[in-house]
Amino acid sequence: MALVRVGKVARAIGLKGFLGVGGSDGGLALVSRVVLRRAGVDEIRTVLEARPQGRLWALQVEGVTDRDGAEAQVGAEVLAERDELGEAGEGLHYWADLEGLPVVTVTGEAVGTVTGLYETGGVDVLVVTGARGESLIPLAPYVEVDMKAGRIVVDPPEGLLGGPAEG
Repeated sequence: MALVRVGKVARAIGLKGFLGVGGSDGGLALVSRVVLRRAGVDEIRTVLEARPQGRLWALQVEGVTDRDGAEAQVGAEVLAERDELGEAGEGLHYWADLEGLPVVTVTGEAVGTVTGLYETGGVDVLVVTGARGESLIPLAPYVEVDMKAGRIVVDPPEGLLGGPAEG
């Protein structure tokens, strides 16, 4: 089972055990089960309801029936099976699909491989590790994700990639 991070429990919503999940961008509406991960412990839960609520998603899962139970899940990562999510949509990508992709410049220079991602609240940031060390590259207009070619192409502004590549 390949799991993909679809959000994080930010707060409890209401009195009936709804979890307020941030960072899901609609993925929760597609899945029948989620994994709640806290301190390395995974709990598989059936999704009873998932709906947008302001900037969060209100998620009700089996076994969480009141506000106290929901508050106990605050901080948990919410993961889902990648196969249940389908395609992310035009111009959108699941983080798990980006990890491990090679990153090159528009001139063909290898920058490295995506080794992580940061959610900043604005533009998400790729962590790319390569000959220059670690580079943080915002998923901004000068970055093109080419899933068909299996790579990410960046036209970096001066200074974005740090010092010169070794070798």
